[in-house]
Amino acid sequence: MEPPLSAGVVSAARLRIDLRQIPLFDSLQFTTASGQVELDGQLRLTSVGSCPLLACLSKGSAIHADAGSDPYMSWGRWTDGSAQIRLLGIPSTVTLSKNQSIHYLVGVPTVTMPTSGSFRYDLIGATSPTVSNGSMAPGSLELSAAVQFSSGTATRVGLEGSVKIGGAQFDFSTSGGTDNPAGSQLTMQSATTFAGTLATQSNAGNSSFRCGTAGCQVQIDGGFYGPDAARMGLGYGIVDSASSSRTISGVGVLQKR
Repeated sequence: MEPPLSAGVVSAARLRIDLRQIPLFDSLQFTTASGQVELDGQLRLTSVGSCPLLACLSKGSAIHADAGSDPYMSWGRWTDGSAQIRLLGIPSTVTLSKNQSIHYLVGVPTVTMPTSGSFRYDLIGATSPTVSNGSMAPGSLELSAAVQFSSGTATRVGLEGSVKIGGAQFDFSTSGGTDNPAGSQLTMQSATTFAGTLATQSNAGNSSFRCGTAGCQVQIDGGFYGPDAARMGLGYGIVDSASSSRTISGVGVLQKR
């Protein structure tokens, strides 16, 4: 049985963490075998890594935004302040404007995955997408999913999503969308995680973030959480076709119907 999240410092190796728009890394996924996770009384992430020594990322003076949680997942973003990074014990500061964020998703991975059946998943929580350089105000995410469960890594995830930011709209979907998840190009990376690269529609964006006729790449990393894959969580990054170091990123949490 999956143990629920709890406040305080957690070192259980079964948690999974997805971080977005971290300086130097942009995105990072790992389990707490790589360190510890600290959640406050509202189950909001305050630090992750081997704190205070070695590699550690902490909220510092940044504020929480879009934070939400349930017994098996926590999500949100840090913004408008100074987060702290320690590498080999050497501290550095990451200054975040109101238009910049470090997004996080923390969850308890599913112990026993379904091996058959098709299910829809509805969005129940998400962070407002932000641009890594803060050039646009935070936007909004629409997302839906369908899953065709199978044995081993044969499970397939169909997605349909839309990010609105800076007066522009970036639509993306897997092959077959949510009507035919079996045709998805996203592949299972382990028993509970999936990943892949999609593309936005042609010529998405605006004058400062333009995708062109081929569309922008959308990098997806996701997983299943809670009993019987009751939740799906994912992080995404839309890569600027003119500058691979600039992304529109966020996280989303979906619930199985």
